[in-house]
Amino acid sequence: MPPPTLSPRLVFDPHATVPPTAAVGGGWRALPQALLGFYRDRLSWVVLGVTSVMLCYVGGLIMFWFHAVELGEGGPAISWQAHWLLDSTFAFIALTPALALIIPLAVAWSRVVATSSHRHVMQWAYAIIAGGLFALATTPGPLAHDMLVGRGTWIADRLTQWIGDPGAPLAPVTDYPMSAALTQQLGAGVALYVAMALVTTLMIRGLVGRSNRNTPIRETSPLRSGPIAGGA
Repeated sequence: MPPPTLSPRLVFDPHATVPPTAAVGGGWRALPQALLGFYRDRLSWVVLGVTSVMLCYVGGLIMFWFHAVELGEGGPAISWQAHWLLDSTFAFIALTPALALIIPLAVAWSRVVATSSHRHVMQWAYAIIAGGLFALATTPGPLAHDMLVGRGTWIADRLTQWIGDPGAPLAPVTDYPMSAALTQQLGAGVALYVAMALVTTLMIRGLVGRSNRNTPIRETSPLRSGPIAGGA
């Protein structure tokens, strides 16, 4: 018997029928097959896109303030909007592939935590797991940022010449030891990204729920509800 299908609708579709059995069987050897099944549902791509934009750009705005303003790490001589977009786009490109793995893993593990009769628990479990894993994935972010897009890098210098003011005096920056930089990133990231994952989950569930109730959904729609295959 093939392993049960891992579906985004376990968490993100309030009207889907959830089987009473575990979401994924077969252990780690079944992971490639489970991931392929997960991304056969086009809702998975909606979840990945919305989650990546929310965490990298909206969450990135808060993280930009934390690093550039609160910690005084500064940046190149460009506007804060351009600085935020540069950092967030770098994160979006680098971390979306990680999210492509984190999201189905968090769905599967949240299914282990909750029973089919307590689906609201799955939302919280998913947010905690997905946000926590994403925070871990972003922990080396300050080091990667400084090497690739931070002040003095080729990208930052080109952007300053293009839209900034190369002759502007740069504000002094505060340098932190590597251990402190990684700890600050992880500590702020856990709280931020768990909260952002929960907000994103509720937002997508609301969108799917409204679409299922109020709009005739064609078979080709990525928001179409339906039973989750592979149970029992």
